[in-house]
Amino acid sequence: MTRVMVKDDPSTSPPAELSGNGAPPDEEAWARSRFVGLPHEPLTDADLRRWPFGIGAVETRDGITFFRSRHPDGFTADDLRQTPEDGRRYELLDGTIAVSPSPGFTHQLVVAHLLAILVGAQTGTARTLPAPFDVALPRGRVLQPDIVVMPHAQAKIPVLVVEVLSRYGRGYDRKEKFDEYERSGIPSYWIIDPDIPEISVFELTAGRYERVTRVEGSATCKVERPFPVSFSPAALPA
Repeated sequence: MTRVMVKDDPSTSPPAELSGNGAPPDEEAWARSRFVGLPHEPLTDADLRRWPFGIGAVETRDGITFFRSRHPDGFTADDLRQTPEDGRRYELLDGTIAVSPSPGFTHQLVVAHLLAILVGAQTGTARTLPAPFDVALPRGRVLQPDIVVMPHAQAKIPVLVVEVLSRYGRGYDRKEKFDEYERSGIPSYWIIDPDIPEISVFELTAGRYERVTRVEGSATCKVERPFPVSFSPAALPA
């Protein structure tokens, strides 16, 4: 775990003509143009110095970068909407912006295969969607699960969220996201580990997630919520 404090860097400050009390319309575009890096890798110190928002402490853990605002109230959903469109995943937890590297080939292959399976199995008004899709949760949280199942097109809270573990952020999916999905009352949470391959199915019981199914390899995983579906974990990354 790495902690750094990010301060103003004169070498990456906006040009003099863009400085002042009021932010000119093109200052944001300038800031975004300075924000570069490899989207499939964690943010570097150079990336952090180019970050276009006022940030205080920065923590990097398991490849995920957590930005904390200089403002005591933290970042907001409006701040989240201003993050760069650079291929990374930006989420909001407790006023902190969490930045994940873009996923790799195997991760996306698993998402694509599982998405097809779920879309083929969905019933009634249920709709299955892949990331990027912002899920606005209570208490100002905004997360992007790899796959969500919404009970109907106008729903705000999913009935199922799926996270596929990748090179970075495995602990983030298993802890921070797990806790937030649980607190938000999402009925089902699936965690898929392509390296084994394995699926763990958690269902909400009396406000807490309980693992009801864990299936590895070529064995068949059968679930009934949010609709009946069966598949083999080994088939997902194939």
